[in-house]
Amino acid sequence: MHLAMRSEGLQNAIAALATNNMRMRGGIEGRRLSLPHDCRLLPDHAFSEMTAQELREMQGEPSNEEKRYKTNSIAFLNMQLANPHGAKDDSVLATLLILCLFHVCDSGFTKFKTQLAGVQKLLSMRDRAVQSSFLGWIELFFTWFDVMTSAVNDRETEVQGDSLDMMNLTANLGALEHLAGCEGRLFKLIARLGRLNLLSQNRPVRPSNATPRASPQPKRQRDFYSFNFRNIDGNGWGTPVYGSPSPLTPTMDDRNALFWTEWNDIRTRLQDWEFDTSSTVPADSFGAASSEQGLSLAQADLLHISESFRYAALLYIERLAHPTPPSRALNFQNLVTQGLFHISQISITSCVNKFVLWPLFIIGTECVDLEHRAIVRQRCVEIQRESGFFNNLSSLEVLEKVWHEDKEGEAQPREQGIHYDLTSLRHLACEALETSDWFRVDA
Repeated sequence: MHLAMRSEGLQNAIAALATNNMRMRGGIEGRRLSLPHDCRLLPDHAFSEMTAQELREMQGEPSNEEKRYKTNSIAFLNMQLANPHGAKDDSVLATLLILCLFHVCDSGFTKFKTQLAGVQKLLSMRDRAVQSSFLGWIELFFTWFDVMTSAVNDRETEVQGDSLDMMNLTANLGALEHLAGCEGRLFKLIARLGRLNLLSQNRPVRPSNATPRASPQPKRQRDFYSFNFRNIDGNGWGTPVYGSPSPLTPTMDDRNALFWTEWNDIRTRLQDWEFDTSSTVPADSFGAASSEQGLSLAQADLLHISESFRYAALLYIERLAHPTPPSRALNFQNLVTQGLFHISQISITSCVNKFVLWPLFIIGTECVDLEHRAIVRQRCVEIQRESGFFNNLSSLEVLEKVWHEDKEGEAQPREQGIHYDLTSLRHLACEALETSDWFRVDA
């Protein structure tokens, strides 16, 4: 907020997010029964029985005030970016973050790939010799966006900050741990899933060192999380343009071998992972009371959210290794059951509940049991009511399309092309959504 005191762009971005969030939350919470002489509010169970489309229609249209705040914030932001000195101000990154949240709250989907490439370019303009707690926090927030979206959108991660050592798989995230959504070592493993997804399809990936390991390995080239800003196209916001393949470009057989090497490494680490009860989580982060297991509420919440991420990641790589069996196969359903158990242990009012959507979505794609699907649907609606962020309903819309497709073709084997991008289904869900590039960072 102290940055907003001197930044009109950030002030307007915050106002746009606030007015949008109030509309999203009020559209559901204020809905009453449409019966003569009955003005009672809809009962809680009614919302979980509605389709995502019915809930979408309850949100209403953006007000002129909301549109004005959004337009003004983008205009002020572009003015700052036009000034080389202004582009390096902390308020620019803060404004970008709020606008990202606005678009997620408003539509549920946004062009994170191009926006994150621009964020990385802005970070590269900063004097990295000058470290600040704000920069470390902002890097983690954008890294979290990057990791969570890359795994389900057929791409590698874009952001590589200096504040986080994503290659050290034995260390957590320190003071930033509670911002990652799960335990730090686990978060770093999940950051590798997008690349593994591409390898499973024999698609090219960025040059890398050998599979990241805790112990030092002989270096071959740069690591696969690095990012070359010169490979961005003209306005700095398009798809990265990679040069022509070198004579050392891996063949399909090489990529297949690399997939299994990395798959086995990630799977082993996920299976061996255990929650560190000695890890320090600020007591006032989630509450200081103790649970029945002797863990504080903070530790219990972090345990269950981390386990839900772990089982979702195990399910993710299990599907990559076995792309054709139906979802009802036991190797998938055992992981679904375990993941949903841990999700169900997280209270809807918990501070970690806002992170549940990613494991909920991954697990939901393999749900075949009607009770399991009902749990996923109810949790998506509950999170939407609590947070007002529309990405929860957008994700539910995609899942309902997946479930519909599975019902229609349950006698047919799963096609090789699903690979967690859910491309055709995602496009169906996004057709009516406005996803515009907000600003430019000129090279």
